[in-house]
Amino acid sequence: MKPDLRKLERIGLPVLLGAILVGYGVLMFLSEGTHGGADDIGHYRRARYAFQFPSFFLYHWGKPLFTALSSPFAQFGFNGIRMFNVLCGTATVYVTYRTAKRLQIRLPLAALFLVLSSPLYVVLMLSGMTEILAGLVLALSIFLFFRSRYIGSAVLLSFLPFVRNEAVVILPLFLAGFALVRQWKAMPFLLAGFVFYSVAGSFHYDDLLWVIHEMPYKGNAAGIYGSGELLHYAREARYIFGMPLAVLIFAGFALWALEPFLHRSDKFQPRKEWLLRMLVAFLPFAVYFAAHSYVWWKGMGNSVGMSRVMVAVVPSAALLGAYGWDRLLALLPGRIPGREFLKHGLTVLLGAFLLTVPFRNYRIPVPLVGEQVIVKRASDWYADSPYRDVRIYYYNPFFTHFLNINPYDEERSHQFVHDREHPERNIEPGTLLFWDAHFSPNEGRLPLERLMDNPWFRLIHLERDKKPFTVLGGYEYEIYVFERLAEAEAPDNRALYGQYLAEILEAD
Repeated sequence: MKPDLRKLERIGLPVLLGAILVGYGVLMFLSEGTHGGADDIGHYRRARYAFQFPSFFLYHWGKPLFTALSSPFAQFGFNGIRMFNVLCGTATVYVTYRTAKRLQIRLPLAALFLVLSSPLYVVLMLSGMTEILAGLVLALSIFLFFRSRYIGSAVLLSFLPFVRNEAVVILPLFLAGFALVRQWKAMPFLLAGFVFYSVAGSFHYDDLLWVIHEMPYKGNAAGIYGSGELLHYAREARYIFGMPLAVLIFAGFALWALEPFLHRSDKFQPRKEWLLRMLVAFLPFAVYFAAHSYVWWKGMGNSVGMSRVMVAVVPSAALLGAYGWDRLLALLPGRIPGREFLKHGLTVLLGAFLLTVPFRNYRIPVPLVGEQVIVKRASDWYADSPYRDVRIYYYNPFFTHFLNINPYDEERSHQFVHDREHPERNIEPGTLLFWDAHFSPNEGRLPLERLMDNPWFRLIHLERDKKPFTVLGGYEYEIYVFERLAEAEAPDNRALYGQYLAEILEAD
């Protein structure tokens, strides 16, 4: 008896989604580290303490919509906000699957598997970063569009820039899509998110245009973050999307362009649907990818060339890849026995392989690596030292995270010194200053020399690897712990550094 493939899919889908939720939830709890780095802790902080400081709900860098939706989960700690992303990721693969069906992709499970084949998507699911929610908002907006829920699609998409600011480049594609289907009344709703946050924030900022004026990514930050090759993200495709999805993306574009020529002209009728599929479902990935490539090439928009920003458009890329897979299978000879069953079987085999791709590119569960390891060591030293009850000044947000202290409790800690030209000012004697080679000289603009040659600070501890690694700005990553002295004693900090370094190099 011929198996009912639709029934099998209908029964298997809830089981598969449940397995995804549980499986990645377990991986999240087993992940001691996070791929999002210090930005991850920053987003968690604002979501965790937004009810205590409501202005965080309107803070651009923290992404207002992400903060609002994740804040209830963040009350349960860092794993709470990470579980929020696991839930968003699971919802995204389901919505992407449903959208693939609406696009009449005959093997929609491929879209589900392709989302989870993106190595960077999976590791960010195990973090508290914003890109996973951005992908969900985009996926839902595309789905609602093809369900003919045009106003709902426009409203939801209008809030996407409040999860990822640069996603504003996607809005014109939907505007063109609404024009193509003559849904003029939906167009103004693309401003709904901007209007909502403009009005809500005007009471705090006393500025109706605060959304524009408070934008943190204005100007040219190439002096700090640099610039790079135009093809930077293309070269990183293996680690962002995984090679299978990257190949199917190219196949999808090529086969979409060839589709009119693969049919006789009298059979190729749905030209509007053909254009809409590309415009609304596929091009969000391409336009977003091109925009980020350009700004990194030009050193604009505070871009640091981070690969993780591409995760926001993985659902669009997966739809394109699933379309490419569907079109490739359509090329199979029609006389093959059990042709449809073969297509489903090949898709399941492909899916099983795709689920392994992230594990081939990253260590999952995510361990502590790089800077996180060194900051953890310095935090453990502080917690076990005679100084454990004194106030600290720091730059790397991981310090308060590892020490499990409220970063907004000024009696326990303060981020950044008050005067970077004269760092001893307004810092009480006996407190400690943690200088790290990433955040202190870059974002903090505090050169090490202003502490090493400062008579008010004594070096009391050093953390680094025996073979240190290089971070932003070309610095070898080290953490220096200084004590603020009551009187200017001019300690020989360079000699102390040599002593501590020798102890590290001689240690087992």
